[in-house]
Amino acid sequence: MGTAAFYTSLFGDSKKELGKTRTLILLAMFMALSIVVSSFRIRTPFFSVSLGPLIKMYVGLLFGPVTGAAYGFTLDLLQFFISNTGDAFFPGYTFTETLGVFLYGLFFYKRPLKLTRVLVAKLVVVVICNIILGTLWLSIMSGKAFLFYLPARTGKNLIQWIADSLVFFVLAGSLEKTGVTGMIRRRER
Repeated sequence: MGTAAFYTSLFGDSKKELGKTRTLILLAMFMALSIVVSSFRIRTPFFSVSLGPLIKMYVGLLFGPVTGAAYGFTLDLLQFFISNTGDAFFPGYTFTETLGVFLYGLFFYKRPLKLTRVLVAKLVVVVICNIILGTLWLSIMSGKAFLFYLPARTGKNLIQWIADSLVFFVLAGSLEKTGVTGMIRRRER
């Protein structure tokens, strides 16, 4: 299969996933889990640590880029309305969440799970979504210079990149070996 055919299939199959009742139910369950898990985070003035990104990575692996993007978009809006601490809504963050799960879907959907793929996928998301876009949105929202936030955000995200990648690789590998991933991927009859 050529590259163009692969990506046509990748996007088409991922789009079909979004139309299945079973997929929508699973996405709702993943959203609920993500909201609960994300509420347990360690916060500092410059960053927060949460297991929420691992669920987004797994959704990308299971359902692909199109369904992943819809998941990221919807999850960001739900999290804003459910656990808003008084912050103003900013559509840049919603775009970033949508793009992040889309990118995980591009890297993981219908592909074998390999540590190098996980490391590269997470690095791409970290650089584009967290370091560049996240810092840009924070700069716009706070009125402080982009370069004011960049060093601290870069350091934190590079450390988090390795940790998230390793934990996701082990967790997703375990779910695959125990048959959980196969069970979730089972087609509707």
